[in-house]
Amino acid sequence: MPKSLAYHVVVNALEGKAGWTPMTMFVSAVSHAISGHLPYQRYHAAGRARTAEGAGAGVVERMVNDFLSTDINPGYLLLSSFQREADVLIAFNAYNQSANLGVQTSLGANGYARRPSSASRNSPANGNGNDGGNGGNGGNGTPTAGRDDPDICRQGTLAIVETMMATTRRNAQLPSGAERRSLTTTAKILGVEASAAGEVALVFESEGHLPIASVTRKLGCHQRTLERRLRESNITAEALRQASRLIRASHRLASLDSLTMIAFDEGFSDLAHMTRAFQTASGMPPSLIRKLMRLSQNSLPALSPSL
Repeated sequence: MPKSLAYHVVVNALEGKAGWTPMTMFVSAVSHAISGHLPYQRYHAAGRARTAEGAGAGVVERMVNDFLSTDINPGYLLLSSFQREADVLIAFNAYNQSANLGVQTSLGANGYARRPSSASRNSPANGNGNDGGNGGNGGNGTPTAGRDDPDICRQGTLAIVETMMATTRRNAQLPSGAERRSLTTTAKILGVEASAAGEVALVFESEGHLPIASVTRKLGCHQRTLERRLRESNITAEALRQASRLIRASHRLASLDSLTMIAFDEGFSDLAHMTRAFQTASGMPPSLIRKLMRLSQNSLPALSPSL
């Protein structure tokens, strides 16, 4: 049985680790652009620990927003691209159905409901197998008795939803719609664009899937020197290339280009390779993301993760 997961932003916010720097934030954003989830056990354990500490919801919400401000995961790029709140609800629910989440949150116009996945119910973190969510709460936000779903975990997840809704309302007011996020825009927000990692990210985003040796030539340095400088920041050129490839492909999913063409152009070996990469990164295949990205142009029926 595959391991149940949680979205990385909520895990990071709940763990509340000190010592984040602009570079470690950038490295985290790159890592989670490639794999946007962390083990559900970490999410659950962090929620229990923060509850025991008496941490307030406001602290977690602020940290969620800090991480979201630099989030470039393909799934979040999708969810922050809409101009209608109804589209966000459909897309978020489709993501919850598709990703292997330990706790799945269903959103409706009048509230939300949370339920455990089968994997989280049987997780060692749960002891008696009764963990996971507040089940069908009728959309009123009231936990079901007997479920171990710390309030602070729910608050972390709902902070993402609230931010997405606020972003959607802002997008609707912008002449060109949503802002286009990338590795380089994230590096600029964090002030690390002049670092070795920022320079490599810029080359990959502007040139595409180049060999590492070609990147070093464009930057006018030796490969070993570049590798050493990146290693000092705890990142690799290959991670930057993988993240850039996924983000470039994400921005093309709303186009009329075939998925096979996008996979070929962006350096995936084939469509199956790109599909696996998107599933790992966002919990959704590119075909589903494409359908969801077109919500603003079309009125879609309820979507299945298999789409």
